[in-house]
Amino acid sequence: MIDRKDFLALNFYKKADFFGSYNNMNYRIRKITEESEEKKEEKFEVTYWPGPLNYISTSDELKQTAVFPYTEEGLCAVAAFLNDQYEKQIELWKSVRVK
Repeated sequence: MIDRKDFLALNFYKKADFFGSYNNMNYRIRKITEESEEKKEEKFEVTYWPGPLNYISTSDELKQTAVFPYTEEGLCAVAAFLNDQYEKQIELWKSVRVK
């Protein structure tokens, strides 16, 4: 199970993307800035895909993405979301084979 403590401090995401995996489900967490006419808003973008390939080597069709607030609570929500997606798509993760 993915837990908030598996991720780094909020300041880390200002400078770099974070990559991780859990039982053949790979994921990337990064900070993005969404702009509207009124304001700029920082958010977390989480992308996940089946292993064993890394982000760049995986087809975009296999990647799924969601966005969360750039807050401590948002990072906790990312962990809960990834766990939920793991359970919902468990057959996909179990079918992954490393050659």
